[in-house]
Formats: sequence, structure tokens, C-alpha cells
Amino acid sequence: MPADPLFTTPDEQREEPPTRPKEPRKKKAWFNAARRFTAYNPLDLDNLGRSVEMELLAREPEPLENVPPMYGSGIYALYYKGPHELYAPISSEECKKPIYVGQARPKGTRKGGAEDSENSTALWDRLKDHRSSIEQACDLEVADFMVRHLVAIEVFVSLAERVMIRHYRPVWNSVVDGFGNHDPGADRRRTGKRPPWDELHPGRWWSHPGNMPKPSLVPPEISRERIRALFEGQLTEEDLDRIQAEQS
Repeated sequence: MPADPLFTTPDEQREEPPTRPKEPRKKKAWFNAARRFTAYNPLDLDNLGRSVEMELLAREPEPLENVPPMYGSGIYALYYKGPHELYAPISSEECKKPIYVGQARPKGTRKGGAEDSENSTALWDRLKDHRSSIEQACDLEVADFMVRHLVAIEVFVSLAERVMIRHYRPVWNSVVDGFGNHDPGADRRRTGKRPPWDELHPGRWWSHPGNMPKPSLVPPEISRERIRALFEGQLTEEDLDRIQAEQS
């Protein structure tokens, strides 16, 4: 069949097929300016801790003086909203920066014979202990404290506590030790030193000088100076590590 002259193209008018464009090679300046990112690993320990932290922070704060009964162990954060001058920089109804972060684990965890976490009341018991400590303190009111709490698997609780303490540097975790202490027992009360927290906020029966005669290595004046320095951003990570080592 002869070619249709309407659809034929002389050889000299035919277009050559396109060729691959030349890609410019990366120059040294490109490599010098290129950013380098660490690949996100959702199973990284810190990221696992942050996921628990985010879930905790999504919870509505509750009054510490009226936490309903509950089962479970987990993590919690206490917040201050009162008029105490020392804590004015973090006092807030919005509960933005915790004054203390802690965890509650089932009984027997340290000895390897932990009770069933579903039937444990460790978290509620721990918050009750904190409420009692604040109620006994001569210059604090439990009505000025709020709490967020989260029942969680124990292995992730420790990760979240570490991440939150490093992130927020809560004052009762970082520069004033002893808020979370229990009665050490009669023998240790006679021989041990009062915790810095009890020198700063006296009132707990077991740390009274009549029951625990030896004063803390950190007098309340030093604790107040450290609190102000922490809130003003004057303490470096090295300072905080040194303070914690000194109090332990």
C-alpha cells in the first residue's frame, strides 16, 4: 500500500529522539553544606520513653488530695499551683512544668518477685504517700498540688521517668532530694541524716529532730539558693549532676 503523502515526513524534517540530559555532579560545596540526620528509630529507648511521656501529658490533671481509688502501677507527675514564693516560677493552674516526677512499681519488683501488676495498688499508694508528706509539711498545702498519672507496663515506666526528669528537671528531683523518701525505720532514724527536703519543708513526723537528730548535709538556705538558680537557668548539667551526687 503506498504511503499517504499527507502523513509522510521527509528524512531531513524528522526530529532526532531525545537523549538523556546531563545531570550535574555534586561539587565539594554540596557535601560541605549537606545536612546529616539521625534516622528515627521508634524502638530507641528514649523514643519509647517519650511515647509514654506523651500519653501521660495527654491526661487531665487531678487534685492530689482527691485521687480516686485505682489499680495498677505506672508513672506520675506532680504540679504546683499555689502561692509559695519559692515556687512562683512554676506555679500554674495549667500544670505545665512538674515539680516532681516519679514512678510506682509493684511490690517485690526489686527482689524479682513482683505482685501481679493488674492487681497492684502501687500507683495509688504512692500518690497517697506524697499527699501525706505534703499535708505534714508546715508550709505547703495539698490543695495546691495537681497530678497526672498513667498506668503503664513497668519496663516503659522507668524509661519515661528518666526522659521526663532530663527534659523538665523538676525541682524536687534535681536540686532538693528526699521528697519521695519513706520512714527509714527506728534504727536509721537514729543514725541517718535528715533529707534536704525535710529541712526545707519540715513537718513529717519521722524526720522531726526528736526522731531523726542528725541534720541534713544540705541546709535549707542552700536548697533555696539552688532552687532559684535552677529556675533562673544558672545551673549546668554538670552542676545538677554534682548536686545529685552530693545528696545521694
